[in-house]
Amino acid sequence: MRLHRFYTKEKIPAQGGFTIADKALVNQLKNVFKLRTGDSVIVFNGDGQDNECVIEGFLKDELSLKIQASIPSRFMPAREVWLCAAIVKKDNFEWIAEKATELGVTRILPIVSERSEKKSLNMERLQKIVIEASEQSGRGDVPKIEPILKLEEGLEYLKSQAPGLQVVMFHTEGEIWQERAFNKDKSIAVFVGPEGGWSEREVELFHKDNVPVVCLGRQVLRAETAVVAILARIVF
Repeated sequence: MRLHRFYTKEKIPAQGGFTIADKALVNQLKNVFKLRTGDSVIVFNGDGQDNECVIEGFLKDELSLKIQASIPSRFMPAREVWLCAAIVKKDNFEWIAEKATELGVTRILPIVSERSEKKSLNMERLQKIVIEASEQSGRGDVPKIEPILKLEEGLEYLKSQAPGLQVVMFHTEGEIWQERAFNKDKSIAVFVGPEGGWSEREVELFHKDNVPVVCLGRQVLRAETAVVAILARIVF
């Protein structure tokens, strides 16, 4: 039987017993999944190891576990990939974050563009979604969600956080994407626009920063479709 898999921020020892004092996680195991003393679970904390543990007991807000085995997680991103995606309406950005996590994005940078109909996100809920996507997909870490920024701020933020990063912007009027023009072993950031695409002024900002402006083809894709299509090409 497949074991339930859970993420924790807490330190996990190489062997032996340890305690988790994450109230939300303890509640999830005890009251949502109805796990009990003696049941086995897999716990990971982002270091690339999956730890099969047996539950030794529940305290009020704590959980006592003992490691039975430790093996490499099924999947760890091979390189750093930033998804810099314009915020889209309704719950579509949450779907984008979930699929980006499954595909191996390491950082998600929400962008407020000139044509973004929505300007904010429930960051706590977004964090929960990427954690659950990591748990479900067998991924050994959890992507980092960056603060919401305007496009100009986002471009500057990339320069400060990841100097030397390859950057590419996808736009319906760009040149056809040529993968050979980019180093597949080097970290990369991809910008994907909102419904309606990037404005002319925003396209000029990318040109000014010498960011290649490309497209996957001449068809017009929804923002969330474009994200999955782009990441599938970049990650695999």
